Amino acid sequence: MDFPMCEYVKTGGGRCGSPAVRDDKYCFFHRRLMYHMPYTELFSELLGEIEAGKLPKIANFAFPFLDDGAAIQIGFMQVVHGLSHGRLNTRQGRLLLSALHGAAANLKFMNEAIAEGAKNRFERKKPMASAEPPVEAIEQAK
Repeated sequence: MDFPMCEYVKTGGGRCGSPAVRDDKYCFFHRRLMYHMPYTELFSELLGEIEAGKLPKIANFAFPFLDDGAAIQIGFMQVVHGLSHGRLNTRQGRLLLSALHGAAANLKFMNEAIAEGAKNRFERKKPMASAEPPVEAIEQAK
């Protein structure tokens, strides 16, 4: 049976892999994310010299959705770039770096929890104990 898959591509390049909601291209989670999550632009920067009669080239630095390690790394690079080029002030930089640090720590714990859950799911189950007491226990009771 074929069913449409979520078309969301994570910052690291991986696909979501969940089934898409009927009549939509995203799964339930990413549908809500794409339609309700605001686009957060950190700063904009002019590229090159401004030429007469031409529109300037502008680079917009959007803060990535922190869904994997690659997104967190990109966020770090953008904050460092913004601070080093004077596009972000020190207070903004501290707040953003603190948030990225928290996201990185949370990602580590989430990955460990996912790995532990997968390990427990595939472990062989121990056989259930018999309802009858062992023979030794019966003999000692006599």
